[in-house]
Amino acid sequence: PPNGLTAGQYLRELCLTGLKERYADQPGRWREGRAPGAADGVAEVDPGEGECALSSEVLERLDRELHVIEALGFPNYFLIVWDFVRYSRERDIPATARGSGVGALVSYALYLSHVCPLEYDLLFERFLDLSRLEAPDIDIDFCKDRRGDVINYVKEKYGADNVAQIATFGTLAARAAIRDVGRALGMPIPEVDKIVALVPEELGIELAEALEKSPDLRAARDSNPQTRELLNLAMKIEGLARNVGTHAAAVVIADRPLIEYVPLCRVKDKEETITQWSMGDVERAGLLKMDFLGLRNLTILSKAVTLIEQTTGKRVDPYKFPLDDRATFALLCRGETKGIFQLESGGIRDLLTKMKPDHFRDIIATNALYRPGPLEGGMVDDYVQVKHGRKPAQYPHPVMREVLEETHGVMVYQEQVMRILNRLGGIELPNAYSCIKAISKKKLETIAKFEEQFVTGATAQGLKRSEAVELFEMITKFAGYGFNKSHSTAYALIAYMTAYLKAHYPLQFMAALLSGDITGRNFKRKDALVEHLEDCRRMNIEVLPPDINASEVEFGARDGKITFGLSAIKGCGGQASVAIVADRAKRGPFRDLFDFCERLDPAVCNRATIESLIKGGAFDSTGGRRAQWMAALDRALQTGAAALADRRSGQKGLFDDSDDLQTEAARAANLPDLPEWDEKQKLGHEKEVLGFYLTSHPLAEHQQALATYCTHSTTTVGDLPHRTEVVMGGMLSAIKLSQTKNPRPGETNTKYAMFDLEDLDGALRCILWPSEYVNYGQLVVADSIVAVRGSIDRRPGAEEANLIVNEIFPISELASRYTKGIRFRLDEVQHGGRGLDHLHEILRGYPGNCEVELVLCLADGCKVTLKCDQVRVELNSELRRRVDELLGPGNIRLLSAPPKSSPPPPGRNGNRRLAHA
Repeated sequence: PPNGLTAGQYLRELCLTGLKERYADQPGRWREGRAPGAADGVAEVDPGEGECALSSEVLERLDRELHVIEALGFPNYFLIVWDFVRYSRERDIPATARGSGVGALVSYALYLSHVCPLEYDLLFERFLDLSRLEAPDIDIDFCKDRRGDVINYVKEKYGADNVAQIATFGTLAARAAIRDVGRALGMPIPEVDKIVALVPEELGIELAEALEKSPDLRAARDSNPQTRELLNLAMKIEGLARNVGTHAAAVVIADRPLIEYVPLCRVKDKEETITQWSMGDVERAGLLKMDFLGLRNLTILSKAVTLIEQTTGKRVDPYKFPLDDRATFALLCRGETKGIFQLESGGIRDLLTKMKPDHFRDIIATNALYRPGPLEGGMVDDYVQVKHGRKPAQYPHPVMREVLEETHGVMVYQEQVMRILNRLGGIELPNAYSCIKAISKKKLETIAKFEEQFVTGATAQGLKRSEAVELFEMITKFAGYGFNKSHSTAYALIAYMTAYLKAHYPLQFMAALLSGDITGRNFKRKDALVEHLEDCRRMNIEVLPPDINASEVEFGARDGKITFGLSAIKGCGGQASVAIVADRAKRGPFRDLFDFCERLDPAVCNRATIESLIKGGAFDSTGGRRAQWMAALDRALQTGAAALADRRSGQKGLFDDSDDLQTEAARAANLPDLPEWDEKQKLGHEKEVLGFYLTSHPLAEHQQALATYCTHSTTTVGDLPHRTEVVMGGMLSAIKLSQTKNPRPGETNTKYAMFDLEDLDGALRCILWPSEYVNYGQLVVADSIVAVRGSIDRRPGAEEANLIVNEIFPISELASRYTKGIRFRLDEVQHGGRGLDHLHEILRGYPGNCEVELVLCLADGCKVTLKCDQVRVELNSELRRRVDELLGPGNIRLLSAPPKSSPPPPGRNGNRRLAHA
């Protein structure tokens, strides 16, 4: 601290300065509303007024918090956190606190957090109080790309010997233990792999449990002595520490070199020093642990802000976005939240469409409500029903209304429970938090003590004893579900900011979002980046194909379109994409493949990288065909190697001074005269290196059949109710075979399949249960194009709807199976006689061979089915579209013809509980 101040005094000065900045445009936070002479709504404070200019509410809260921090001896902790957060702010590195520390006004004053605890009734006592002796724990999220810069600053500030990241230990899980023992025993790797494949794919499963659940694993153990020895030894080493790594967030800071306190080591192939002890041991040793977390969404915000400035010239500040923006809330109400922080899962999108959020507090509640406890306990339904006026909220006492009105009578947050215990039961806030912890840990004696205190306090405020006991029982029930409001509020702000950007700057936001998903791509199945590309298509945002002369390292925005990021191509990440863009910026566009190979060092941009660029179409803009460039690659690499050797020896090439156009023409003339790859091969290469089909789609040739005969696509099944039967077509991917945990009596086959059915719009997760797998398992082959018949599985709490498959057949059989006829449903009340007349007019325009049936739903509740022998139609997508427009979706059903060769009879109904697996 400067000027001879103590740490506590300096902390207070920083807090007062920060609060005056924070509340500069909030008149309610100043004494008497606003300073004399200030413009309406603005508090222009006379510096001479000092801290007294702040309102008594602000000063009293600040004094109370600083008193606790000083009494516990933690001012230096807050100063250290303030210091590295200050560093990040000065260098435009996004940072924000999360967790219970957000409830401290001190955190808000120091710019550690960005939500005012007074505004949202966040409690300091949830974070710190005099009865708690453990050190405070303020988790700070940083931009993921620049988190290392902040850690390096801390090392420079406090000394590299005084700072280290904390070790974490990887342990031997079931599969790893089998592999390591197999290696030690000298068993062939394929044999070990077969045994590993028999272990059920469950997170954290142990070998003893795996043997109970997998009959095949038991059979392998019992039939082979070597396998028995392998498994017995694996069980003995299971759970032991196998390797040391670096904790994702934790950093320890000491006042002297750490070697005086803890043993240190270095991670293999890295320079940084880490502790040999894990986080728990380091904390028990009394050392100060800080959490520097990398949050991808802060990186996306930062990239979006940069792209907005590049494309519009305007620098936006996400923390100044208005929190009542209509377009943002409209986007949330529609559930269009793919890519929105914490709000992108299918289940939470469904919740948003039901909730219809219209206030920032709804977003805070969404984060807290979308968890198994509140979903199963009916809290979510209560919140929605009361919010929309479908049922009244219940408030046994006026205090309950004060505390719970913002969440429509539902106890959503731990802070609300603490408020009720305090205001109604007379329990001090620190003790109220102790009560919550006792309830969560089921400490009955402690709970009973607090219950008596609460009942006494509540009866003194007018409740009957029976009502007070009933209310405490309700608190006991819901306290376990309560969520940390401070944490939820901090993350709700990030969610809102990302939603605001998607609503107002969709081009730049989607480009930033795509860049944020480049790292760790999975090219074997549809990953997040591909999903966001599909979202771009839905939003009518064009994403340009990769191009060595137009693409940047990451996705960018130009002329209303998104440019493809080179580092998103398989094998082109890291140095290769950076080298390509840097060379292009220095020496201009690449003329062709030969020019590319001559200019780039093969050590940085190797053969595999160039092959990926060719397969992904990045050379298409230079002329020639992909098959030609691939065939010419060896010669281009030889030319490049020769040019590199000449440059290193200081010689010029033979044609360095010749006309570039002549050289280019000569190269083009020497390209092999090859036809382009066929469509299937070209698309296969694109999927291999890009993760999606770029120029077309394998289903394109089947588009007419899918539109004609399938009842739904992946985009139209989203709102279907549970157990709706559908017929869909597409390509199989992401296939996973598993064993059921509890086979039904008499069931011999326990194998089932899960896979994605991809159509032209997206993908749907499908399940083929054992009885159906016996009949149709041979058709579950990656990249095969099939049709499926099944039922929608949508259960409460499920993230997304699944399709329970009852039948699979080749897509070529669609027409033969579904050309018997077509059934139309008309409702007398809804469609009337005019609807019947209009339907007749439509059908007359499509004469053909398909039978027509009418199902008439009469006003008196009767149903009449009529077979129209005099009318036959041609089944096509145009007919279906016109009838859908007339009658509405869901009033057409195709009548299937019996197959020419009857397949085995289908098994039991596929709507078997997912828990059975």
